[in-house]
Amino acid sequence: MLLALALALAATAGPSESITVNADALTGAWTITRPTYIAKRGLFSAIEFGPPAPGFCRVERQKDEFAFHCLCQGGGTVRLEGRTIRFAWGNMLARVAMEGVLQSDNSFSGRIAFKLAGITAVDSNLSSGSKLDLSRPAPDTGNAAQLLRTALSQDNSTGIMGTVQTLILLGHQDRLGSPDKPNAKDYFTVFAVEFDHGERICGVHQRDDGVMDALQCA
Repeated sequence: MLLALALALAATAGPSESITVNADALTGAWTITRPTYIAKRGLFSAIEFGPPAPGFCRVERQKDEFAFHCLCQGGGTVRLEGRTIRFAWGNMLARVAMEGVLQSDNSFSGRIAFKLAGITAVDSNLSSGSKLDLSRPAPDTGNAAQLLRTALSQDNSTGIMGTVQTLILLGHQDRLGSPDKPNAKDYFTVFAVEFDHGERICGVHQRDDGVMDALQCA
């Protein structure tokens, strides 16, 4: 439907800007807004999409393909066909796809479609994404970066990637809830982490007394 609408608009509009998309430009850190959950409460109930919320993800090249990994939200594959970008995750029984048109500023908007046992439901809310410009990092006014660096050096849960080289503050992200439990607002302080041999996105949470009590990486 999105493609049909785009074609209809193009047919009635004047000359449009020509945009060349370089697939390798997809790699890096993104913020992606999508439903906080997808649920089906009963056998005969409708598929329910949670309210959209932003989260941090990273896109990487894996040989001839692209993959995405989102903090606390799993990951999947990324495909770019022309200017159409498509994120997909799940399995043969339950599959989710998010598709939109990539703009010149590496942003897109579209809708989530969920396919369960051959039945497809589409979220009425828009989802969106935008690649982050890490050359303009946000100022880190706390000690979360040092806590994260120390934690990663002591317990390398990201795998053997070497030592931490760079930490770039991305912002804050909610801890996602469920149909019956609200999100914990701004729970994680999130950083892009560059190691000797790879990158990750990591989020830390500090208690009121400053002690780090949660660490997740993607």
